[in-house]
Amino acid sequence: MGRDVINFAQVAAVVTVEAVLFAAALGLLYRLYGRIFPVPVRVAVGAFEQGVVLRGSAVEKVLTPGRYWITPGRSLVRVDMRPKPLQIPAQELIALDEARIRVSLGGELKILDPARFVAESSDAAGAFYLELRQALRMAATELPSEAILGSQSLLTARVGDLLIPRAAQLGVELTRLDVWQVVLVGWPHPA
Repeated sequence: MGRDVINFAQVAAVVTVEAVLFAAALGLLYRLYGRIFPVPVRVAVGAFEQGVVLRGSAVEKVLTPGRYWITPGRSLVRVDMRPKPLQIPAQELIALDEARIRVSLGGELKILDPARFVAESSDAAGAFYLELRQALRMAATELPSEAILGSQSLLTARVGDLLIPRAAQLGVELTRLDVWQVVLVGWPHPA
């Protein structure tokens, strides 16, 4: 009877060792198989993010926060949906009356459509920033210096109007735009 108990303990130990070796071999095969053959990958989309699933270069779908399996041939691009601050440092501009002014802007950018944000540009925030600088230059040439210095809301409203088409194309919205500083630099010298 004592010998049967020892055999059972030995068998249990052998079975446990074999189970551990089998699990290790299975994990090793999965890793090797995953390098040779494509396997799905488990990814997480954070609480403040949305995930854009791309198949090749085409947008397939947009994922809300959670955990997902991404199958081979697809990739996930995470997009932070929180508003992002932006700043336009001092830009020297020429107003309608040819006065030179220096303007600094600050504001907030929010992503409305993550699929467009990913698909339209490799750096949509950078593209929007460049568009904002160009819109600032265009708006300054449409307003006299007294209007820009006196009522800065005219300048920000015009910049916002100029940005609406490009913002929609990039899937973003300018939620806030403020003038931080406006300085009259001078007038052009007559030749």
